[in-house]
Amino acid sequence: MGVSILLADDHRLFALGIKRILDFIPEYALVGTVENGYEVILFLEKNQNVDVLVLDLNMPVMNGMQVLSYLNRKYPKLKKLILSGEHTKSNMEACKNLGANGFIGKDSCFKSFHEALDTVAGGGEYFQSVSSHQNIFNGHWNCLYQKLREAYRLSDRETEIIQMVLNQCETKDIAYKLHLSPLTVKTHRKNIYRKLRVHNVSGLLSLIKEHPGL
Repeated sequence: MGVSILLADDHRLFALGIKRILDFIPEYALVGTVENGYEVILFLEKNQNVDVLVLDLNMPVMNGMQVLSYLNRKYPKLKKLILSGEHTKSNMEACKNLGANGFIGKDSCFKSFHEALDTVAGGGEYFQSVSSHQNIFNGHWNCLYQKLREAYRLSDRETEIIQMVLNQCETKDIAYKLHLSPLTVKTHRKNIYRKLRVHNVSGLLSLIKEHPGL
């Protein structure tokens, strides 16, 4: 096995995207996924084979900065890469002071993410400047939506709604953004789930996990 990665992020869809990306980088292996800082600590107590922790900041129970402070004392040799939507200069400086080896925004491109991983895993530091980047998952998820559309014969509107559902938009938000009634959106969602043979968002995520070729 190559470099072992532990991912801490409470956004299940984002975590799934990171797993998909790591599948295409043979030198890295995702050994675990947790949803908050407390679960990071529990995982590390039972598993000593983690080389790099990829850590979000905004998590429940125990956030990224709180767990960084603990890890810097308990596991000083563990390499820590922050991957956060709260990509600000102050957050980067705070995380660096708490022992982080790198910081990259969730709005970064795949190339930057890969470069950050390589640098941190190799013992260096990677603190990305605050600027606008292409999102890591733009190409990946656009391809996924297209494959879902073709495999399950989704309409353009259904494909549009499934993107919003996977981005955690609620029915009322989808209705507002698409200028539809909530009842119409509910009907579309019902038809989407029927075509995909799932019952809810959890079932949809399971479908994506079980069919990596999508």
